[in-house]
Amino acid sequence: MFAIFCSLLITVPGRAPAPQYKGGVVGNPEFDSGLEGWNVFGCGKIAARKSETGNKYMVAYDRNLSSDSFSHKFYLQRDRLYTFSAWLRLDEGKEIVSAYLRIPNGQNRIVGSVIAESGCWSMLKGGFSVDENGKARLFFACRNTRVELWIDSVSLKPFARTEWQEQQNKSINRASFSARCSTTEAILNHKAYQDWFTPRFTTTSFNNEMKWYYTERAPQQENYTVPDAMVSFFKKNKISIRGHTILWASVNVTQHWVKILPPKEILNAAVRRIGSVVSRYLEDVIAWDVMNENLHNSFYEDKLGPNASAMFYQIARALDPQLPLFINEYNTLEFPLDMRVIPSKIVEYIREIRSFPGNEHINMRIGLQGHFWRKPNVSHMRAMLDVLGTTNIPIWLTELDTKRGPTQAAQLEEVMREAFSHPAVEGIIVWGGWKPTGCNQTCLTDKNYDVLPKGCAVMCLIDSNFKNLPAGDVVDKLINEWKTSNVTGVTDGDGVFEHRVFLGEYSVTYSHPRISSCRQNIHCNKWGRAV
Repeated sequence: MFAIFCSLLITVPGRAPAPQYKGGVVGNPEFDSGLEGWNVFGCGKIAARKSETGNKYMVAYDRNLSSDSFSHKFYLQRDRLYTFSAWLRLDEGKEIVSAYLRIPNGQNRIVGSVIAESGCWSMLKGGFSVDENGKARLFFACRNTRVELWIDSVSLKPFARTEWQEQQNKSINRASFSARCSTTEAILNHKAYQDWFTPRFTTTSFNNEMKWYYTERAPQQENYTVPDAMVSFFKKNKISIRGHTILWASVNVTQHWVKILPPKEILNAAVRRIGSVVSRYLEDVIAWDVMNENLHNSFYEDKLGPNASAMFYQIARALDPQLPLFINEYNTLEFPLDMRVIPSKIVEYIREIRSFPGNEHINMRIGLQGHFWRKPNVSHMRAMLDVLGTTNIPIWLTELDTKRGPTQAAQLEEVMREAFSHPAVEGIIVWGGWKPTGCNQTCLTDKNYDVLPKGCAVMCLIDSNFKNLPAGDVVDKLINEWKTSNVTGVTDGDGVFEHRVFLGEYSVTYSHPRISSCRQNIHCNKWGRAV
């Protein structure tokens, strides 16, 4: 497929590419038969058109409501996972366009969204499943009713869960896995927690202990005692640390003393903070979240101007040029109705950061938190990872947890399998840091799963006796499943023995009748090859 960045993600000029899966269950996906199988949705008008180069497509125009568009009817099955795609374009400007399903109970369910624009075709990709069999209508919406919506190469493909899982397993067999989990300062004073944590995990992230409000609660009174001790502990145990977070864009978690400063002093304080924490932990962390949740919040842009975050990324890069710098956002995977963090918006943000003078080659990563406080939609999740994967920027799930309740562990496993199987995902951090007040008996026995009791953790891997809970069993199960051990074999006639393994450090013992046994440590890279 020929694709360029017209301004966002997967876009092409001229003719839209052929539909995925030849359109799947969509009738007339390329409009070779005019409007056959398609109808007006709402009160606008639709027409089949042909470009000067012979490309056929459909247009919705004379729109009065945001949902005035085109529609297609389907019969959907509850035991299927659906993947959807379409190529969209506008006659002028640039706007968010969303695809929806009108299901039998009259509700609308979002399928996916993209920023469409004039001059090129943009791919909208999404996914969904339904709770019951029945008819549904696909339609589209755009708030700007003055623009024409153009569409081509539409596809809807159902998969049985067994087919979906088979694809996951094939991808997992080509992947690498390193167990990662967040933690709290409780690790310093609970030997049993240390004994549980250190054999399992190779990377960690601190829940709060590196955040600015933790290390400088009052101006000019920095206190790094706790994070310093945590860094020392994890270095001693050869566990990598992902830095979280240099700054946080939310006014609600910014210290009061910072909020009341005039803009120039806010800038000085923020720059001093960056220099303090990044220089302190040079060579101690493997990456940094630079500006946490900046697509949802804009404290520094509001105070300092639109280039504030881009400038902060530049300062962090200057202090540690090779270190990956993350954006870190929520709801991209979890809640498709949040238009602030659709893939198009994430890529716009990255482009803004990199367009700032001096940031052109900044080493960035995409952090998707993964707080699944609703039932996970893995077909939507895969679609979002597919689209973001086209940027070739590695993706991490940085704060993964699932909703409290009897299905928490099963949903955690479902999300971890989907993430690990995706080639664009480089890392997963389970947000399961233990603390005595977060996973006590009161928290664990509370049955109101929609309201989190004060002080309780959303997800506990272990109880107060450091025994696995169901979510902890899932993590252990996948750690054991996604590693290689006890492999034996005999070389061929050329003296070669090959076996695919997961990422990690391995001890290899080899012998020959005429040579004494030898033991060697080797490291296998992402694709399981010895280096």
